[in-house]
Amino acid sequence: MTIFSRESFRLSVVMIMVTTLGSACGERPAPQSSRGDVAPDSRPSVNRLPVSLNTVMVALVNQAADPLWVAAWRNPQTEKEWRELERRAIQLQLGGALLRLPGTGPMDATWTSNDVWQKWASELHNVGTDAVIAVKARDFDQISGVGDRIVEICEGCHIDYKPATPTGGEYGELSPTPE
Repeated sequence: MTIFSRESFRLSVVMIMVTTLGSACGERPAPQSSRGDVAPDSRPSVNRLPVSLNTVMVALVNQAADPLWVAAWRNPQTEKEWRELERRAIQLQLGGALLRLPGTGPMDATWTSNDVWQKWASELHNVGTDAVIAVKARDFDQISGVGDRIVEICEGCHIDYKPATPTGGEYGELSPTPE
């Protein structure tokens, strides 16, 4: 299992700060259910993320998703590995929320104004929420189910929006498994 890199930590902190600043400036929070689901049609009114949505996907979502779906067959063994997996689940949850906001990429405003994009982003946030619950429960069946849903969500969104270049060439082509 990979260690939380400084770059992904920095990006996570920046994203949290942007989201927090938006909330502190009188923005209304998205309605949520008791388990933290974000309704697909409730969009926060933050103007723009400081990075492209592609950067959020590649640097945050991809890095978070891989260890979660790998954990179904390469189970965490130590307390440190469980804590790292929980951190990745939170990253995935945060990544889904951030993908609902436009960033600096050329297609970001178009994508985030589309209801289908919003549905995929909400589903990613929700599977991140479910991943946090599964990891905290240390339930391998739930973790496996979450991993399957991550693949379905990511593949579905990429078929709709980025079929040719999943990472847009950013950071090179990433391995589907962390090693």
